[in-house]
Formats: sequence, structure tokens, C-alpha cells
Amino acid sequence: MPYSFELNDAPLFMANHDSAYFVEIAKRQFDTLYAEGGKVMCLALHPFLFGQPHTIGHLREILRYITSHDGVWMTTADDIADHYLEHHYDTQLAYAASLPTAGSR
Repeated sequence: MPYSFELNDAPLFMANHDSAYFVEIAKRQFDTLYAEGGKVMCLALHPFLFGQPHTIGHLREILRYITSHDGVWMTTADDIADHYLEHHYDTQLAYAASLPTAGSR
């Protein structure tokens, strides 16, 4: 899964950015990826930072904004892995098996 340093609450808060700034850049990131279509966006959040009572409203704002768009799949890394295994793993495994091995070249 992509892990975004730029959309990671820990370095932003350590650099003294506030949660309102995080909302702004998360929306900008989403808008760009959404316009490109089919991209994965990761919000790296730590409950001890962004899950606090004074920041939780900003997280709700981000999630409401993202989910207000059509075709957005809010998911977890486990769900993505399950989807891959169910829909793509066998094809990729067959392809890998069809490649020549290092000793057969």
C-alpha cells in the first residue's frame, strides 16, 4: 500500500502544522488523484495524534469530503489484499510461472 509521508499526521504535527492544514492538503491530494482516476490515497493517521477530541472534527471533514464523491472505495489494507487475492492473484501466479527461470536462459 502506498504510504504517504506528506499525508502523515506525525511529521506534520511535529513541524507545528495544525489539523486544519492537514484537512487542506488532504483535500488537495484527493482532488488531484480523483481527477486522474483510479488512484490509491493513503492517510497515515495515528489515533494518539489525529484521534484526539480537538482534531477529530477535522478528520470527519476529510472523510465527508472524500466520500461525497462518486466511486470512492473507503477500505483497509486487508480489504485491498483480499480483493487482489480474489480477483488477480491466480492470473499473476500463472504469469509468473510462465516466465523462464534464471537457469533456463
